[in-house]
Amino acid sequence: MRTPKKILFMFGAGCLVALMGSCRKDYLYEPPAPHTSKPTSSLIAEYVDAAPNLITSPFWKTADYLKILSQNVSTGNLYGDGMLNMTGTFGGLNTFNKGTDPGLTLKAAYDKNYVYILAEWTDPNVNPQFGNWAWNGVADYLKSSESNQGWTSQGNCDRFSMAFEIQSASSSFGTFSSVGCQAACHNSGTPAMHTDAGMVDVWNWNLAHSSPLGYAEDMVANKDSLFNDAGQKFWMRNRKGANDRSGPAYEWDGSSQNVNLADGKTAILDPKFYLLNKTLFKGDIRKGDSIYHKATQPGECNTCHGEKGEGASETAINSIAQGAQSRSTLLTNMGNVSDMGPYLSGLSNADLDNLVAYIKGICAGSTPGSYLLMPSGSSADITAISNVTGLQITNAASPTKNIHTTYQVLIIRKLKTGNNDDVQFDLSNSHDYKFGVALMNADGKNHIGSIVETLTFK
Repeated sequence: MRTPKKILFMFGAGCLVALMGSCRKDYLYEPPAPHTSKPTSSLIAEYVDAAPNLITSPFWKTADYLKILSQNVSTGNLYGDGMLNMTGTFGGLNTFNKGTDPGLTLKAAYDKNYVYILAEWTDPNVNPQFGNWAWNGVADYLKSSESNQGWTSQGNCDRFSMAFEIQSASSSFGTFSSVGCQAACHNSGTPAMHTDAGMVDVWNWNLAHSSPLGYAEDMVANKDSLFNDAGQKFWMRNRKGANDRSGPAYEWDGSSQNVNLADGKTAILDPKFYLLNKTLFKGDIRKGDSIYHKATQPGECNTCHGEKGEGASETAINSIAQGAQSRSTLLTNMGNVSDMGPYLSGLSNADLDNLVAYIKGICAGSTPGSYLLMPSGSSADITAISNVTGLQITNAASPTKNIHTTYQVLIIRKLKTGNNDDVQFDLSNSHDYKFGVALMNADGKNHIGSIVETLTFK
């Protein structure tokens, strides 16, 4: 019996509709759920097409992160003679953030040419100084037997550091692959940073030198010492003599400190914290001390302004803002005070320079302990961007208050620099690289962090 054509057509059409419905159900596009940031057991660097070269780049909002369980890594170390109140992390975790874990997290990415690492941690205070000069400054309770009289170097900056192996590094503690930065910075013979064998690449960001110019310090530790990479490093100690009681060699010259940052932006550096445009520091501070405390006019400044400039019948003159003024501005302001004539009359230009030297010396470390230079060569390999700048420090309610409560520091470096004093991230050879990480609160010798972690290029 033959099946009617009409029935065959209806049967075929029904099958086609059913098949189309099945296809529509099987192949319906459902967009993937948006990625949310999650913790990982190692630092995973994701490959990206668009470089996340700003702290505000969208990539960082959803990137996975490695949370560092900070531990005491180096504690109980002091600086040499004349360097006071420079060890804010002396007791490790107990002295960092008043005992509160900073909650350091790391995120990473890479593209065809660069690696990007974003570090974030909590620190309600900022410390932008490094060994700033003070005359008869604050005593250091950790160095109670050391005199604080005369010139001393005071205060230290906040720092973030990473260390990678360049060449088969080891120490009495073991190899870098097993003990990380302990292969370089914690040898039993001396607290100075060095290896027993091999080389370690040290990346050091700090608020005193890195933040104002936009670079991280690029250094090498080998069996002899810790030293800067080849080329011009971006800061030098502002020291007149061979020791840290010799006083400053330079002061601010009064001109605007305009800089081109490593990320292509421009900034004006605040002389209260940074010294770029400099001139010789003039005057004999001891003679200035005598003039300030002279019992008769001219002189007799202490009668009105206090023994150490703290204020008496007249205002205090020992603030950082007062001392950071240029010498010419300070002299002009002194001369413009209506009743200052008897106290200044009869003073020679040399006497005035001596007096200004003394005022700068008592002004809360207003003369920076280092001056800045534009780096070159291998020393300029690492770009660093932070959320805390000199302007933001100045505008804070307190000069030492972090208006963000957290630090954000973005490190950018070429995967392969071609320099023998750098670690080379050669992904054709390996995707995993061991590293150590350190945080320092107003310190450069003592730190907390983790001795060994893994950076994996995914």
